[in-house]
Amino acid sequence: MRSRTAWWHWAMLLFACAPAAFAGQTMLPHPSDLRQEAALVQRWGEPLVILFSMPDCSYCPEVRTNYLAPLVRSAAGKPGPVIREIDITSQQPMRGFRGEALTAAQFSRNYKIRVSPTVLMLDQDGTVLTEPLVGSGMGGFYGAYLDRALQSAQAGLQARRKAGVQ
Repeated sequence: MRSRTAWWHWAMLLFACAPAAFAGQTMLPHPSDLRQEAALVQRWGEPLVILFSMPDCSYCPEVRTNYLAPLVRSAAGKPGPVIREIDITSQQPMRGFRGEALTAAQFSRNYKIRVSPTVLMLDQDGTVLTEPLVGSGMGGFYGAYLDRALQSAQAGLQARRKAGVQ
């Protein structure tokens, strides 16, 4: 009995500290194999949200910290949008949706991403679900635009599921 109680306390402590540990990260997780992200999209029924950034982007930390990281923390432990970040200038290797080898920069070019920050919402096949959110100014309404795009992407995924399109 005592060991179960101790385990429970440790688990709760780790769970409580996870958001704080994540908040100190400079980037969101980078996808190394988009087939893994696609599996989460398929299982959870939530879109893949990718922040395309650059090292010298002055607005990227704002979008990452104020808008996307809270979505990751609020979804901790339950299905939510799959949120990742890709540096559009990086030569970091990764695997695409069909397992093809490419770099982060090549993946970004495939989606015609030229400006950072850009937020793109994709389904499990890599199909764009909503118009990309480009830049961060948007007159102080970025959160509202992000919420609307996320709701639209979620509705698109639900409609595809109901139609039998996997």
